[in-house]
Amino acid sequence: MAKITFAICEKSYLIRKGLASVIEKIPDTKINQQIENTEELIVLAKNCEADYLIINDGFIADPKVKKILTTFSGTTRFIILVNDNDNEISGINFDGIININDTQNILLKKIKEITGKNSVVQKDVIPGEISKREADILKNIALGFSNKEIADKLFISTHTVVTHRKNITRKLGIKTVPGLTIYAIINKLIDIDKAE
Repeated sequence: MAKITFAICEKSYLIRKGLASVIEKIPDTKINQQIENTEELIVLAKNCEADYLIINDGFIADPKVKKILTTFSGTTRFIILVNDNDNEISGINFDGIININDTQNILLKKIKEITGKNSVVQKDVIPGEISKREADILKNIALGFSNKEIADKLFISTHTVVTHRKNITRKLGIKTVPGLTIYAIINKLIDIDKAE
């Protein structure tokens, strides 16, 4: 079975990586390319091989980008990534909107609806409840602290931090630091300005 392919155009490294890690949890999907600036987007849009291009709505303000997207004749479909549902995106034929504040469950549901993927997502990707202590540790992971630094800050052993990290990964189904960081931002455990 052919995989559904995605390209992601987003300036923020954290959001790009987090979004990619969530999408890759859906069976038979693949991230082909991740780009971060207008120049790369213009080149990609002229000859995009991905099935879907997820593009931050901030790029559409550029007249060159808007012109390419409004006159696009390829088979790639567009998914707009917005910070605010009230943003107006006119003249572009897009297949769906996802919001930076969507939870992992909502994001997975939207992507599956947009792509027509009805496959069941692996059970371990549905976020479980994490404890207050795990939330504290997740916050510090997202802010870039090492296990030892987290242990020192929270007055616990490094071994305890490692155990909590394993539990967080198991409960959330997120194995990468960028993925954990985007989860922390989406769930308002940290401020996005601090994460950058």
